[in-house]
Amino acid sequence: MQTASRTNRGLVRKNNEDSILVRCPDLFAIADGMGGEQAGEVASSLSVHYLSKVDLSGVQDGEILKYLREVIETINAKVWQMTVDKPELKGMGTTLTAIYLKKDKGFVGHVGDSRIYLWQEGVLKQVTSDHSYVAEMVRRKKLTPSEAESSDQKHMILRAVGATPFVEVDTFEFLLAGSQKVLLCSDGLSNMVAEETISKVLAGKDIEAAADQLMQEALKAGGKDNISFIIIDLED
Repeated sequence: MQTASRTNRGLVRKNNEDSILVRCPDLFAIADGMGGEQAGEVASSLSVHYLSKVDLSGVQDGEILKYLREVIETINAKVWQMTVDKPELKGMGTTLTAIYLKKDKGFVGHVGDSRIYLWQEGVLKQVTSDHSYVAEMVRRKKLTPSEAESSDQKHMILRAVGATPFVEVDTFEFLLAGSQKVLLCSDGLSNMVAEETISKVLAGKDIEAAADQLMQEALKAGGKDNISFIIIDLED
């Protein structure tokens, strides 16, 4: 297994509120903070810090998702309590999308609109569902995907870690067999670079070069948000 990761504040934002976790060979996560000033950065960095301490090595496969959900719920409570204790941080929150790899399986804990993709032989498949207003409207068939793509409410998310005392966490597992790469990313990449382009870039054998190219594509498209992603090459 090889990994390549990048994070950049982009061309518009004053600071980078994204945080990433690369703990080879098993745990990876993206957190996209929100809340203005330094608050979003606090929420995302705290979430990744707490998650990095988790040891799932002794947990049976059938219990991993339950454990992962409880961990993220605990992180949510810690971040929420900080907003209560420190009024200057009120309103902060973060997406948190994590994947734990064990043998031929991926176990996911997901809140927000950061994403996990699988790449297999030129096909890019999003495996997480965005917890956003426009994604919900698409699911309800009140917006088309193209209308959602151009909506000025595109960045409105419906769930965030630390935004409320309790949070609903999506958890699921899937087989990795047949997939060559996994991509975790914040919306600073997925909103700036078309999936077709991402797929073509991931086709390259050199994932460091692919990571550089993805960042260049996001910046070339305007870099309107912080840009963070992790590429996991499952074959090497």
